[in-house]
Amino acid sequence: MNKRYIVRLSKREREELLDVTKRLKGSSQKVRRAQILLKADVRGPNWNDAKISEAFSCRVQTVENLRKRLVTEGFRRLWGQGDFGATLGSRRLWGQSLISD
Repeated sequence: MNKRYIVRLSKREREELLDVTKRLKGSSQKVRRAQILLKADVRGPNWNDAKISEAFSCRVQTVENLRKRLVTEGFRRLWGQGDFGATLGSRRLWGQSLISD
């Protein structure tokens, strides 16, 4: 089956992920995501989703979602970093208007 979202990590991204996995830096979820992305990288081992899910005891859907999120939202957004201003600002304003009424 052809993969719709191909993981192509830059050298810098790969180094950052390796650092996370070697030092176990961050939450267990972050380490697991890093391990999955390293195995999914086209320039690396390039494992298929079934093999990755078996190795890390997760569902194939989890691997697919992680691939999709990396490709569509970018590397920084994957870790909860990046520009959230528009989304959070609109929620904040909406919440304030409900409270003030």
